[in-house]
Amino acid sequence: MKCKARTNRGNTVGKRTEYVTKRMLVRAAGPAVRLASQKAMEVAGYVVKAENGWIAREYQDGSKSRISQIGSHLSRIPLVLD
Repeated sequence: MKCKARTNRGNTVGKRTEYVTKRMLVRAAGPAVRLASQKAMEVAGYVVKAENGWIAREYQDGSKSRISQIGSHLSRIPLVLD
């Protein structure tokens, strides 16, 4: 896969790479997760997400309910539910 890397450094602008960088993945993942979350909200009426140390359900009207607290042993593991 050929991707065009764009950074603030002058020596890499327009450089073609043969790999996908972490920056490219992060840029693509953010909008993709938001779109998937919106579609899940339309279909199910709620989404489940991790926030502020809790697993929470967020409903279409914006209300939230806590499902369970994330234990301290899990806090070192990145948790992605969307």
